[in-house]
Amino acid sequence: MSVDEATFYQNVDYAGGPHSYKLGTQEALPGDLNDRFRSVRIGELVKVLAWQHYGQSGRYGEWEADTPDITDIGGLSTFRVVEKTTLAIAVRLQDDTGAEPGRYSLKVVSYEVGEITTHSGDPEYSLVGFMPADGPPVTTAIYVRDERTGEYMAIGSVYFTWNHETKAVDIADETHFPENMTHERAGSNRFTFHLSATR
Repeated sequence: MSVDEATFYQNVDYAGGPHSYKLGTQEALPGDLNDRFRSVRIGELVKVLAWQHYGQSGRYGEWEADTPDITDIGGLSTFRVVEKTTLAIAVRLQDDTGAEPGRYSLKVVSYEVGEITTHSGDPEYSLVGFMPADGPPVTTAIYVRDERTGEYMAIGSVYFTWNHETKAVDIADETHFPENMTHERAGSNRFTFHLSATR
């Protein structure tokens, strides 16, 4: 196997027919392979960013080394083979106003990923962009909507950059971050956005 590719197998422990994908691959698996891969071998220069469903949604996983059982993702539909140093920027919405789970939705729009929507109370992080080491900044628009009334509770944007010292993603500019929201880091590439007030 090449150092710049990932090879998937249809059974755990690297059994079954191999399917190899090179660095740079962005794949939505066709019907005959959707949810069929059970293990993966990873070249030393790459890693795999993976999603349970099409459209880069559902459960999310990252594999940086050979993994004999990838079934914990719940079935693989979409993945990318990227440089090992690339971080996938992901966010989730936490409602601190006391409303019922799912009352508010967070829509995040970026050039590379497009439009992604998640809801308050959802524990899963949603992808909003990719940050290669020393890569260009990633700017995303953010909208928080009350699903009951249709009214927008917060509108703004957030600016992500690569931190050379920590090798992590930072939020670099909060100029346009909504005043009724805060954010906290949840690892090198994940952030929780808090809705602290509806106005």
